[in-house]
Amino acid sequence: MKVPVHKIVGDVCMTYKDGERLQREFREAFDRGDTVELDFDKTRIFVTVFFNAAVASLLENYSRDELERRLKIVNLPPAAKELLDDSLDNADRSYHDPNLREVSVSNPDRSSLAIHG
Repeated sequence: MKVPVHKIVGDVCMTYKDGERLQREFREAFDRGDTVELDFDKTRIFVTVFFNAAVASLLENYSRDELERRLKIVNLPPAAKELLDDSLDNADRSYHDPNLREVSVSNPDRSSLAIHG
């Protein structure tokens, strides 16, 4: 399934809400096991919170390897790719690092340090 990001959120990928909107467009196909291609052609501004909602939150239910195998990202500028990678790294730690989860659970005052999407 090919998803033209520009047609869903426009040329600016900045809000959590826009990220959620994008994920809704492809989530059913992804959950079925289909490969999804997110095409960022004609998009120009990106922030981490958008990637947290659009992509990184998938790591709650999927491994990083599976995500990288089945979610293809095309036409994403190198600087935006760095933001996406940071978002994925943080979410991966948040969802899968038992030490981070232990800190979040055992010390509720510090739970905001864990990024949950």
